[in-house]
Amino acid sequence: MRLIRCLSDFKGTPNGVALAIGNFDGLHRGHQAVIARMKQKALALGLKSAVMIFEPQPLEFFSRNIPARLYSLRDKLVALDNSGVDYVFCMRFNQDFAKMSAQDYVNDLLYKKLQVRSVTVGTLFNFGKGGNADINDLKALGEPLGMEVSAIAGVNLNGKRISSTLIRQYLEEGQLKLAAEALGRPYSISGKVVHGNEIGRTLGFPTANVNINRRVSPLLGVYAVKVRLDNGQVYRGIANVGYRPTIAKATTRSILEVNLFDFSGDLYGRTIYVYFIQKLRREMKFSDLGQLAEQLACDRQHAKAAFTQSNF
Repeated sequence: MRLIRCLSDFKGTPNGVALAIGNFDGLHRGHQAVIARMKQKALALGLKSAVMIFEPQPLEFFSRNIPARLYSLRDKLVALDNSGVDYVFCMRFNQDFAKMSAQDYVNDLLYKKLQVRSVTVGTLFNFGKGGNADINDLKALGEPLGMEVSAIAGVNLNGKRISSTLIRQYLEEGQLKLAAEALGRPYSISGKVVHGNEIGRTLGFPTANVNINRRVSPLLGVYAVKVRLDNGQVYRGIANVGYRPTIAKATTRSILEVNLFDFSGDLYGRTIYVYFIQKLRREMKFSDLGQLAEQLACDRQHAKAAFTQSNF
C-alpha cells in the first residue's frame, strides 16, 4: 500500500483508479463491504484499488464537541494496509476542501487529479460545499465522464445499521462483544510504550504506558486484554484507560496502561497491540495507593476468569 498525503506525489496509473471514499473510522463491517465492492470493480476493470480518507475527519473540523475516534490515523492505515488496497489518499480537510463545489470535487479532484474511473461509497455519502451533494449528484456528475458509481447499503447487526457511532456507543457501555461483532474483530488500540512514573511497579503491577495521542477515548475503565507484541508474542493482562484519578498529578488526556501477566522484560519504544476482551469496572479514585493495589489484585483475578470464557 502506498500512502499519498500530497497530490503532487501521485503520478497516476496506466488505466486509472477504483476509489472508495469515507472516514473509515474503525474500518467496521460496513466499511469493509464498501472496500470489498471497490476491489471487485478494480479487478474487473483493470484499475488500481484506492481509498480516500480525511485528516482531520470532517466532523472534527466542523464541531467543537469532537467525538471519540475509534482508530488513530496509524491504526486506520494499518487496517487499510491489511485490507490489501494499492493506494490511500489522505486528504487534508481544511477550509478550501470544505468549500469545494460538488462539480469541482468530481471533475477536478476525482477525475483529473486522481484518475478515478470507478467510485464506491455508502448510501449516506455526501460531499461538496456544505455537504449538500449526495449519491445521486455523484452519479449525475460522474457518468458523463465515464465514471462508474456504486453505493453500498448499510450492514445491519441485530436490526441496527452498523456505524462508527453505534460502535462508539457499544464501547462506552462496555458491550465489547457487540462492538467486536460490528467491527468483525475485537476492538484494539496500538501504540508505542513510553516512560511513565513507574508507580505501578512499586505496587507490584508494572505497566506498559501507551500514549494513545487523542483527547477523547471511546473507552474508559479497567479491562481484561490480550496484548500482541511487535514480535508476534501474545500475553494476557489488564489495562486501564483513563485519567488516573488516584495519582496526584492526574492527566487531562486519556492514557492507556497495561499490566501483562507472566512477562518480564523491557518494552520501552516498542509497539504493542492491545485487544479489549471484557470490561471489568469503571475507573475509580482510591483514598491511597494501598487500596489501589488491593483492587488491582482483584482485577487480575476477574480478568483471568474472563479469559476462560473468551474464545478470542
